[in-house]
Amino acid sequence: MTTLGHDALEHVAPGPAVEPPDAARPTRHPHHPAAPLPATGRAAPSIPDATAAHAAIVARAVPLLERAGLEGDTAPAPHDGPTPALDAVRTRDLFVQILIADALLDADLDARHPVIETTVRQIVRHRQAADRARRAGADRYHDLSGDVDELAQILLLFARLSRRDLIAAHCAPPLAVLLAYAEADGVLPTWVLPNNDAADAVETVATLVYALARWDARRFLGMIVAAARWVADRQQPDGSWASAAGIDPHHGTWLALRLLGAVMPNHPAVARGARFLHANRSAGSGWGCEGTDPLATALAVLALRATRTELPHGLVREARAILTPGAEGWQARPLLRFTRTATGLPVLVDHGSSAVTALFALKASEALEPVRSR
Repeated sequence: MTTLGHDALEHVAPGPAVEPPDAARPTRHPHHPAAPLPATGRAAPSIPDATAAHAAIVARAVPLLERAGLEGDTAPAPHDGPTPALDAVRTRDLFVQILIADALLDADLDARHPVIETTVRQIVRHRQAADRARRAGADRYHDLSGDVDELAQILLLFARLSRRDLIAAHCAPPLAVLLAYAEADGVLPTWVLPNNDAADAVETVATLVYALARWDARRFLGMIVAAARWVADRQQPDGSWASAAGIDPHHGTWLALRLLGAVMPNHPAVARGARFLHANRSAGSGWGCEGTDPLATALAVLALRATRTELPHGLVREARAILTPGAEGWQARPLLRFTRTATGLPVLVDHGSSAVTALFALKASEALEPVRSR
């Protein structure tokens, strides 16, 4: 099997092959290959204020994420209402820890960092337990998109770490079941153990297909092309993509453009998405409420960088000013997601926390860094 490389997607769409945005920056750890972005995707030149803001974001975010990754981000966020059986939810911490590990890789932390190694160990234990549970009583599990979303996040992290051994052991078996039910137009039914023919939300399809491209683009080329076209066809008239309920509206647009910008950079949907993001930005500021919402701004910046288009003058400075935390740190924002209780029943859980906002702020600020040579 091969990993995603310069020529892996050369036949997906007209134009040069393009690697995913987070694969295009060099890193200090040995597992993650890197290559420079094309010149058209370079961020605006860094200025002193923007550079200082980035340093402040990294200095505040990395220790916060390290603590959350090692201790578990279990405390309910300030906006949480009554949530049933939180103590029985098995994967609440794991989902956030995977996101944290991914953000730390963006910040060039080594793959052997304790948080990343801890996350990998927890994933392995969780997948082993999940496999045993499914073999013991799969017929009592309800269809749940979170199952495949979690699988996609795990696959993406393992692919970034070039851990083919872990992919083969813990991702390939459920993928073999899942992909056997792929539809002709590229839609993936998002049930690892399907008992109906429903296809899940665009977000989950986009995340899974992006992870497949990061793992082995050549092997899944037909699936990637078909699913990417399906995702592009789900674009809203204004150029955005719908987000799952309870998540910032820019979340779906980022996930869709992350996939399309990597495998079909010349598709018209990419340019339409970029126009939407520019039009939706508050003048001289960012995105979200009054143009000052850190999470909305982070997700919009990630989506815009995925389009590989030129950034407006001043955007780096203005966006980082919003992403920089205040004296009280980053504010928790809702991040709702279905997961399972210890008995296997689905429950809607809010994963939002200051750490989640911080990890997206860190990812966005890193994405705004000028391209560095190897």
